[in-house]
Amino acid sequence: MSLEANYQRGAQLFDMGRYKDAIPYFNNAIASNIDNYEAKFLLAQSYLQTDDLEKAESLTIELRGSVPNYSGVYYLLSQIYYTKENTNKALEYINEAITLDPHDENYFGYKAFILIYKKDFENALLMANEGLKLNAKSRNCLNARATALTKLNRKEEAKETIETLLNDDPENSFSHANVGWSHLEHNDLPKALLHFKEALKLDPNDNYARNGMLTAVKAKNRVYNLYLRYAFWISNKSEKNQWLYIIGIYLVYRVFVKVLTASGLSILAIPLIVAYLLLALGSWFMEPLSNMLLLFDNYGKYLLDKNSKLSGQILFALLVLALTTFLLSFLIENNYLILISIASLAAILPLSRSPLISKKNNQIMGYAYGALILLVAIIGSIIGYDYGTLLTIIAILFIAYTWLGNLLFS
Repeated sequence: MSLEANYQRGAQLFDMGRYKDAIPYFNNAIASNIDNYEAKFLLAQSYLQTDDLEKAESLTIELRGSVPNYSGVYYLLSQIYYTKENTNKALEYINEAITLDPHDENYFGYKAFILIYKKDFENALLMANEGLKLNAKSRNCLNARATALTKLNRKEEAKETIETLLNDDPENSFSHANVGWSHLEHNDLPKALLHFKEALKLDPNDNYARNGMLTAVKAKNRVYNLYLRYAFWISNKSEKNQWLYIIGIYLVYRVFVKVLTASGLSILAIPLIVAYLLLALGSWFMEPLSNMLLLFDNYGKYLLDKNSKLSGQILFALLVLALTTFLLSFLIENNYLILISIASLAAILPLSRSPLISKKNNQIMGYAYGALILLVAIIGSIIGYDYGTLLTIIAILFIAYTWLGNLLFS
């Protein structure tokens, strides 16, 4: 096949979304002409779309040396680093793309989404509006504007933007999914489900819509709905403010416990402790719990992906283990069985959360941490190590996880 034929076939497959199939054709075109930067550019995009980020990054950096004034290269680098969760570099490169070509509205829309990820909603809205000045019908900018307005709780303006978006492009799955998330954040479940359903009808493989549909189905449960509203509220805060809020709640909790204890009302501290744990750890526990409940739902189980199913299965297995060993401890009268029961409950957080973690290394660390809690109890019980010491170690491991979980295992 000729150079031009390889490139044309690769471009055709690329346009069809068959990125993996397009890669060999682009490679053949480049082998015939090492300076074919159009083929290299589409090849780098194909690597990005197939999650081969190292090859995408290497090839795009090489392209930057060949065409240093081409804004598309910097836009692509921004996408690569955003996918790698390096938002500072993503922002740096999208700014470079805008400097080189300040008339491409898509660059402003993409920058707006990066700023939304960084929780800089006001500036995200400004960027989306800048893009809309260039093209009032820009789908990317309208989606970014709707999301920013939702995060800023400017409901009426968000509603107007959503109506414009859907009137202009009623057949776009991403737009419907984005609108669905906006309605979900405003706790309008019927409208959210309607738009997620439409998005999945247009594109059954749209994970953004699938995750939204799953979340909306879970939100029908009142307890999960309360958690979700809290999760949206806290997630819209900056990381610094999140930590201030968490530390503040902890300090208030400690003061109340001390006051109740000093007043001889220690019994009232128990529900307070339970409430604090639910508030502090609910965001970690609620997702695995809702996944477990959906495993037993005739329809909900089909919405769960592999990792969500595994999360629910792990939680169920650990609850069964905790209950079984606790009941056996009464029959056999063995305190070590109670220890294993407690360890099973303590291991729920790291082990049931681990399948939901996107970073592979952090996921492995989560599994290892949960396994360590169980092994301390099981091996310690087998060799007859001091019961009180083992219980203390398990308690320390659990408490340490509640403080280090967001930092090391997310």
